[in-house]
Amino acid sequence: MADNYSILIQKLDEFIRKFYKNQLIKGGLYTFAVMLAFFLTIIILENFAHFGIVIRSILFYSYLGVNFVIISKLIAIPLFKLYKIGKIISHDQAAEIIGNHFTEVKDKLINIIQLKSLSETKPGNNDLVIASINQKTLQIKPIPFTKAIDFRKNRKYIKYALIPVFVILILLVTAPGIITDSTKRILKHGTFFEEEAPFQFNIQNKKLEALQHEDYELEVKLTGNPIPVNVFIEIENVQYQLSKENPVNFNHRFKNIQKDTKFQLVGDGFKSKEYTLKVLAKPIILNFEVSLTYPSYVNKKDEILQNTGDLLIPQGTKINWKIQTKDTKNVLVRFNDKKLSLERKGENSFGYSAILMSGLSYSIVSSNEYLTNKDSLNFSINVIPDVFPSIKVDEFKDSVYEKQLYYKGMIKDDYGFSKLTFNYKRYFENDSTGKQNNVVSKTIPISSGMNQQQFMYYFDLASTTLLPGEQVEYYFEVWDNDGVNGSKATRSQKKLYKSPTQKEIEQNNEKSTKKIESDMDQAIKDAKDIQKQIEELNKKLNEKKSLSWQEKKQIQDLLDKQKQLQNKVENIKQQNEQKSIKENQNNPQDEDLLKKQEQLNKLFEDVMTPEMKDLLKQFQDMLEKMDKSKVSEMMEKMKMDAKDIEKELDRNLEIFKQLELEKKINEVIEKLDNLSKDQENLSKETENKDKKDNDNLQKKQEDLNQQYQDLKKDLKQLDEKNKELEEPKNLKNNEEKQNDIQKEMENSSNNLKSNKNKKAAESQKKASEKMKELSEELNKAQQDNQEEEASEDIDALRTILENLIQTSFDQEALMKKVAIVKTTDPLYVKLIQQQNKIKDNLQMIEDSLFALSKRQAQIESFVNREIADINQNSNSSIESLTARQPGLAVSKQQFTMTSINNLALMLAEALQQMQKQQKESQQKKSGSCKKPKPGSCSKPGSGKPSFNSMKQMQQALNKQMEEMKNGKKPNGKQGQGQQGNQTMSEQYARMAAQQEAIRKQLQKMNDELKKEGKNGNGGNINKLVKDMEQTETDLVNKMISAETIKRQQEILTRLLESEKADKEREQDEKRQSNEAKNENFSNPNAFFEYKRIKTKEVELLKTVPASMTDFYKKKVNEYFYSFEN
Repeated sequence: MADNYSILIQKLDEFIRKFYKNQLIKGGLYTFAVMLAFFLTIIILENFAHFGIVIRSILFYSYLGVNFVIISKLIAIPLFKLYKIGKIISHDQAAEIIGNHFTEVKDKLINIIQLKSLSETKPGNNDLVIASINQKTLQIKPIPFTKAIDFRKNRKYIKYALIPVFVILILLVTAPGIITDSTKRILKHGTFFEEEAPFQFNIQNKKLEALQHEDYELEVKLTGNPIPVNVFIEIENVQYQLSKENPVNFNHRFKNIQKDTKFQLVGDGFKSKEYTLKVLAKPIILNFEVSLTYPSYVNKKDEILQNTGDLLIPQGTKINWKIQTKDTKNVLVRFNDKKLSLERKGENSFGYSAILMSGLSYSIVSSNEYLTNKDSLNFSINVIPDVFPSIKVDEFKDSVYEKQLYYKGMIKDDYGFSKLTFNYKRYFENDSTGKQNNVVSKTIPISSGMNQQQFMYYFDLASTTLLPGEQVEYYFEVWDNDGVNGSKATRSQKKLYKSPTQKEIEQNNEKSTKKIESDMDQAIKDAKDIQKQIEELNKKLNEKKSLSWQEKKQIQDLLDKQKQLQNKVENIKQQNEQKSIKENQNNPQDEDLLKKQEQLNKLFEDVMTPEMKDLLKQFQDMLEKMDKSKVSEMMEKMKMDAKDIEKELDRNLEIFKQLELEKKINEVIEKLDNLSKDQENLSKETENKDKKDNDNLQKKQEDLNQQYQDLKKDLKQLDEKNKELEEPKNLKNNEEKQNDIQKEMENSSNNLKSNKNKKAAESQKKASEKMKELSEELNKAQQDNQEEEASEDIDALRTILENLIQTSFDQEALMKKVAIVKTTDPLYVKLIQQQNKIKDNLQMIEDSLFALSKRQAQIESFVNREIADINQNSNSSIESLTARQPGLAVSKQQFTMTSINNLALMLAEALQQMQKQQKESQQKKSGSCKKPKPGSCSKPGSGKPSFNSMKQMQQALNKQMEEMKNGKKPNGKQGQGQQGNQTMSEQYARMAAQQEAIRKQLQKMNDELKKEGKNGNGGNINKLVKDMEQTETDLVNKMISAETIKRQQEILTRLLESEKADKEREQDEKRQSNEAKNENFSNPNAFFEYKRIKTKEVELLKTVPASMTDFYKKKVNEYFYSFEN
């Protein structure tokens, strides 16, 4: 049964396939007929209508659409179903179609399919159903189902396809153009096909391409016959007439083309095909932005510039270009010979960054795929390099202290400064070793932000402690704040100061000395001449009752000479002060000489008293009134003044010569000591060195020989200075010793030439020893002379004082007698004689005192003036007694006695000072100085201790301790055995005692400073005392460690600091005590000018507004500085 039913199903499937084949054949015939008919319709319409592009495009795509729909429905769908793709008809539908053809099996076939479905849906006892299916299947089995479809019935549709085929064939034979041309235009529906005309439009332009925003010239040429008179161009349905060049050539200008333009040419009703003028986008730079990032040190705000490329920038500026474009593919920058393609930062943005160190020219060119813009942007960048700073310095030297230098300078730079220094270095001109001191730099405070400013500086060459003959090279150096290339420096012009050599110093001092002596001699002569002329003029005036013009002229000449004398004295005083200052600058003098120099300076100041200066003024006023009696009196006073000047100058000249002699003696002693040391060192060198170095030794010896020859000249000059004194010093004749020294030195030179080094060394050593002996002899002679003179002067002053007191008593007794004795009494004449005797005694006292004052500068100038007044009053009393005027005589005697008493008091004080100095000198002589010099040794056991002496003692103790630590005794020998240990123990105890003594002195000084309220360094002293106590403990315990040595060095360092502080304190006290004196100061005018300019600078900083740009700040600075000039 299953087989019958399967056969039935197979037959139904065959029917279904034949059914769809039939559908496919019928659909193909329909599709062919419709496609040909639609095609024929379109080409016929195109042939007659000659459609445009749009209609042809519509027809073309409509034809394709219709064909697609027909083919899909009539061919594609049956084809898919034939191969069972998609939904096909069911067996029931197939049975329905078969039953319509074979009516006798319709119900049976459908009933079989339904029974089969029922049996499958309701399983169970279906035997009856199955039997019914088999029965009916057997009944219809013989019937061929495929016969229900007849392919021949499709023949009737062939006629529909043949009709369009025949029409097409006829047209192809009769008018093929209708088919071919129309088909071509339909297929190329997007192409314009112009209607055939008797003429043709020929475009002469090679390419229909134009640059955007530019004009385009269209050139048209007509060919054929006939040719239209006018030709038009149609753009967007608007026609424009072409310009006619000649009958066949026409043109048209497209202006400022923005986009692609379609056009047709029209003539006599005929249109050309549609043309398209293609617009090529032109690369355009819309915006050009330059960002400038300046170096930070120029203090300039960053800028952003729009649409400008010409720049003026500082070196090191970072430039960032940002370019906005349109229709641009690439932006090219040409830097001189270098080309760079800018980096694209966005769709229409390009950028580039660079830091420029030098100027250049550059151009910017934009381009795209069509063209490169010919209009490039050309710019130039000027880079301002950071130039070197400039410095200008003016030097001002002090008029007195030539080593004190003042500087006023101006520094300029583009943007500012980083540092300003003053630099100097010391060196010797002929330094054979080639070694020069390092440069010393001192920073000068400046304002780093100002690019133009002044500065002031003070430099004291004395602070460099120059040696004789040493040179100082100094200059200023300024650095700018260049943050790109690094700070650049500019130096001012180098200046050179050459410290005079010892020989030059001596020559200058000798020259100044002779000049002062010469001027003083001339001033003394002038004073004498004035006195002489006054005496002569007084004689003439006594013979006349009134003053004539001639006498008045002579008096005026005397006044002028007196003024000139005063000026000379003032000039001598200044010369002496300057000489003293320069000498002390080059060769600091000891305390005794400085005191004597100060006394001499004071004597020069007291030569011209204020009364003398007022007298000249009074005399000038009186001369104009022509009062003879008063003029004579004033001339007598002027004569006395001239005499006082003469005496004071004579005295000062003698003291000046004595002081110069003493300086020369000290100078020669010092030279002898130095030369002796050099000779001794050369002796040791000669002993130790090989004979190969004899040439060098000979040269050194020759130098010493030359120095000794110069020294002999100094000794000769010393002898000459001594002879110039009124009372020459007792200097022993040492010519024999000088010759011995010279002989030994010559022997050493000869022995060195003969390579006899041992003998040469012996001669050198002997020469050194004899130099020491000569130095000691000179030193002893000087001290002996000073002691002898001091004793003699004290005795002389004591004698003068006794005589003066006795004279005072005599004057008093005589004064009482004159008061009671009558003028008619014969005793009256004896009283006059007694007054003359007192006058003679006073004259003797005056001469003695004046002679003493020439040796002792301590005797003030007013002492000599006081005794002159005494003599004048004494003379007046004699004149009054002679004129029988006892009352007036007693008055003058009273004045005389009072002046004598005053003078006695002053001389008594001077005597006490001289005795005190003599005592101090004796104490110095009995002190510990090996070779005492005036002022060179402190008083042992008296006065407060000094830091200098404690420092020296501490240095010696430290040296002993270092030797002990190294296993040596202080004399440098090794201790041996038990005796050595005992000596070492004694040495430890001795050093502990020395340290204790130093500590006690320090404590004593600290206590004294506390009492005086000057303990400004107490903390340092207390620390010193503690460290010294610790050292004492170590020494008692016989322990000298590295820590002990280090502590000793710290003690010495603190002593040096304390000594420096003590000196500064003494200098402050000295300045306070000499507050009214004009000494050791720089030029006051220069100092005040310096302060004024400095104040002006501060005000200038406040004046310049900070908000100004650098350019205007510079202009304001220049404006203010211009006032100074």
